[in-house]
Amino acid sequence: MPIKRRHLLAAAGASTLAAPFVLSSGGPSFAQDKQLNLAGASYDMRDAILQEFAKRTNITPRPWVSPSTQARVDRIRTAPVDIITVDAPFAAYAMNEKLLQPIDISRLPNWSKLHPLLKDGRATPTAPLGFGANPGRMMYLDEARTKASFVPAFFQMDSIGYNAGKIPTENNTLSWGELFNPKWRGKVALYGIDWLGMLDAAMGMRALGLINPPDISNLSEKEVDTVVAFLKDKKKEGHFRAMWKAYGELVNLMASEEVWIADAWWPVVVEVAGKGIPMHYAVAKEGYRAWCNGYGIAANAKNLDACYEWLNFWMEGFPGARQSEIGYFSTANTYEKYLDPKLVTEVYGGVGRDGGSLEDRANRVFVWNTRPKNLEYYTEKWNEFLAA
Repeated sequence: MPIKRRHLLAAAGASTLAAPFVLSSGGPSFAQDKQLNLAGASYDMRDAILQEFAKRTNITPRPWVSPSTQARVDRIRTAPVDIITVDAPFAAYAMNEKLLQPIDISRLPNWSKLHPLLKDGRATPTAPLGFGANPGRMMYLDEARTKASFVPAFFQMDSIGYNAGKIPTENNTLSWGELFNPKWRGKVALYGIDWLGMLDAAMGMRALGLINPPDISNLSEKEVDTVVAFLKDKKKEGHFRAMWKAYGELVNLMASEEVWIADAWWPVVVEVAGKGIPMHYAVAKEGYRAWCNGYGIAANAKNLDACYEWLNFWMEGFPGARQSEIGYFSTANTYEKYLDPKLVTEVYGGVGRDGGSLEDRANRVFVWNTRPKNLEYYTEKWNEFLAA
């Protein structure tokens, strides 16, 4: 049985969008020069985290929020930005564009407490590295590993959400290919963002033996064409109920049982299960699609010391605990002092949580979220599929 939704709401409100950050009128006043301009997302620019940072540091965070990592990166070109929420592939892109500056790991005392999946690129010496943008192999900027492009902050392994009252499984295990099972025609949702939707579709096709690319995270133009042609055919058959793009959209689709199966986010599954629908998060037979978000320092950051205050605040444990409450994993093993022991055993130990423990998941990463080298072609062909 999944973790109950109430456990995810203890300190954060709903498990998606946060309200705009506002300092309470009863709090301390802050000098105008002690500010930090943040370009982040709704799932990390959350009041509990921002207010605690302000309280501890006397630095006022000024968040600008966008769901698009590309938009956050591009904001560095046009507006004051000190810190940006980013992942490994977009950090590499931003470094190449000279929009980020190297991070000095020696200024991060908790670096050694990063989970080995992030610090070293694999959970154990025998675990798979996974295809694509593995942070532990991409973020270091020198052989000595003294500089990094970004600091990992929270992560998760994505899989398949399914209605157990409609779709049978064995030991809660499903193949990515199940997304294209004709039995579920008209009851399937696929993520509607070009490169991620394409990646999930490619994993499903690979599981069905329809393609076997050498690097599933960076398809060639010919391979993209093959995936899009397949998706067009499935669309003509009426296979898809929706191409979902927003958390709430998928919650509504699955809660109404208009959708039985989707490449879902774990908090979506918890939210829907909390409404009485028998929604579960499958163990991915072929392995998980992992992702990790963290923070980069803008090349033109105005207050470098404040930037390191933010990075060290995230690695100290409080933000990681707050993120754990909404279904993510903290990258640094410093969260327990701020987290309900019951949640520690559920979220990290896997007790009562679909998919098992963090260690079980971390040892089964198949691919990492990756910005494809030919992203423009992905986007062009994805839009062609959507318009078909």
